[in-house]
Amino acid sequence: MTRNKVDNRQRSKKPQNDDSPIVKGTEKEVSRLDSLDEEDQGFGAWLRSADGQENMKLFVIANSIVLLMTLMYPQVQLIVDFIYESIYGPDSDLIM
Repeated sequence: MTRNKVDNRQRSKKPQNDDSPIVKGTEKEVSRLDSLDEEDQGFGAWLRSADGQENMKLFVIANSIVLLMTLMYPQVQLIVDFIYESIYGPDSDLIM
């Protein structure tokens, strides 16, 4: 029974010469993969590295802090003014 399977496999295989389109297609795929490896240099490769990922995490955290401070600045200013007035009193002498 196993001999029949081996014979069927050998019969189903078609001989391929170098001019067949299948071989040419694989050469194109190999060359395309090589070009992807060449494109995987520079900033993209660095960003995929462990160092790049750590720096990206720091960038996201810093950007979030800047964004929150920008949105919260008016409320923080009101709180600071309230604390300043409660400690030092109103600034009525500055207005003439």
